[in-house]
Amino acid sequence: MKKKYFIHLLRSIPLLPVIYFQGKKIKKNIQFLPEAKDPEGLIDINSDKTLNVLFIGESSFAGVGSDFHKNSFAGHFSNELSSVFHCNIGWKVYARTGYNVQKVHERILPKITETDCDLLVIGIGANDSFEFTQPKKWQINIQLLIDSLRLKFPETPISFVQLPTIEAFPALTKEMQSVLGNHKDLLAEYLHRQTSKNDNIYFPTNKVDIQKWMKQLKNGQTIEDFFSDGIHPSKLTYRIWARESVQFLLDSKLDFS
Repeated sequence: MKKKYFIHLLRSIPLLPVIYFQGKKIKKNIQFLPEAKDPEGLIDINSDKTLNVLFIGESSFAGVGSDFHKNSFAGHFSNELSSVFHCNIGWKVYARTGYNVQKVHERILPKITETDCDLLVIGIGANDSFEFTQPKKWQINIQLLIDSLRLKFPETPISFVQLPTIEAFPALTKEMQSVLGNHKDLLAEYLHRQTSKNDNIYFPTNKVDIQKWMKQLKNGQTIEDFFSDGIHPSKLTYRIWARESVQFLLDSKLDFS
């Protein structure tokens, strides 16, 4: 892994000044989208059983690109989870735009008021990729996050979702897609290594298959329809991403009984 990171650095360093100025230009011109409204809800199917789910993360979990959280990742995930496990779902989102894993740990976790839940769903990785966080630091911060969650919720399963498809972001230049996408993939490998050291944690090793997603587009739609502003997910992406995340948990034999 260290050798892989070293090779990644050698390939990336010559491009860093280029993508730095490209990034400033993109940030200046890109449309600012607010976070989604109403960060909690209930899926009621009149079941005798209710599962409580907490969503924790960065802008994609904050619902940027969607109007209400019921139409973003949390809402779609909760609906799909309710359908698969045939139960009511009470859900709540704790997420902020621009937060990396360290900020999620230090600023969001202390605000969680719940003392019990049935599933923790974590969505992070984009900002650490943009900030070019050193993999070892990322790995340490991941474990600190896990340890703090374990103090609050000792027996609760934790699901880390797939990292975002930076290599496909239409708003980014080819150089940025390559360098940041490769860094994201490296962080995903370190995330898998760290989560596998802990019990009752789920993380899919396969990254998002954009080509597979493309087959779900209607006539006239393009890859840009997966993004609300060229970076953040669209409502279409939230739906597909959430459905695949729940399917992964089902395939992993997660049991709520």
